[in-house]
Parts: sequence; C-alpha cells; structure tokens
Amino acid sequence: MPAFPVRPLAPDDAPAYRALRLAGIAELPAAFCTTHALESSLPMAQMRQRLQPTQNQIIFGIFNDAQLIAMAGLRREAIAVVHDKASLWGVYVAPPARGQGLGRQLVQAAVEHACAIPELATVRLAVAQDNQAALTLYLACGFVLDGAAPQDGMLHLQLLLPRPAVPAAKVPQSSVFLKIKPLQIPAK
Repeated sequence: MPAFPVRPLAPDDAPAYRALRLAGIAELPAAFCTTHALESSLPMAQMRQRLQPTQNQIIFGIFNDAQLIAMAGLRREAIAVVHDKASLWGVYVAPPARGQGLGRQLVQAAVEHACAIPELATVRLAVAQDNQAALTLYLACGFVLDGAAPQDGMLHLQLLLPRPAVPAAKVPQSSVFLKIKPLQIPAK
C-alpha cells in the first residue's frame, strides 16, 4: 500500500477540494450539511477562503499525485463559552481510495492538531446512523456516543482530548471546587 501523506489544504487546492466535496455530497447527501446545488453555486473565491487555515479552522487532505482523494475539516467554536470544543466535519474518502486507512489518517491528523491547542478539551462530530463504515472508524479512533438521542438520523459523538494531569499540589486554590450542601426544598 503506497504512503499518502496528510497535509493542510491551501487556497490553491480549491478546484480539487470543490470536485471531491461535490462528489461526496452527491454520494452521501445526509453526511454533509449542505446541498449539491448550494455548494456548486459557491464562487471559487469563497472556496479558496474556506481553505485558508485560521486559528479556528483547518482542512486536511490526502492526494494521490495531483488528485485529492480524501479530506476532513476541524473547526473550533469561536463563541467564548464553547471555545474548548471543536467539530470534525466534511470527512470523505473517494470510493476508489477506501479501505486503505485514509479516513483514519485524516481523523488522527485532526485530533493531533486539536491536541496542540491547549484550550481545546473535546472534539465532536455528527454521523449518519446508517453510515456503518464512518461510525466504525470514529469508534475505533476513540470517539464515543455523547448520550444525546439521534436527531434526524444523525448520531453525535465526542472525543475527550488527552491532557497531562496537573499534580494536586500545583492546582491553584481558585480552581478548586467548593463543596456545597444540596438545596433543601420543603415539602408542601
């Protein structure tokens, strides 16, 4: 099996990205949060902008020669109250490239990238409950069901990112939780 390196996509990869994304939407419309018509109508400038890595988003790809054959995005939440969470999205491997571990390579690259961001604690994703191949991949990579009931046929999974333990002696007092007695509600 030839080695296919994973790399962040760049604005110059926009035509290849668009072609693979449209192929994915056509094959698995439920797996993408858009329609083929909407995505194909986006200007190439917008595709290039999407591929510009930022502090909140990066899209990884795998090429076979000049052809993009697999992709996955990682988006960090920008809202302060959920800034410790990121979403894995747009994971797709072209049919002829399946069965070679490319999906796992992409998920691992995204998780490694997330681990390098100290504030991130969780990576989340949604997967169609009938997409057994994707579900098997995510579970094998350490994702677990988040406990929420499936919505519109989608399962929600999460991965808690490994973080080094802080020795108890070094935990600042301001971060220690106070033990509070349970609220007593008088019976009527």
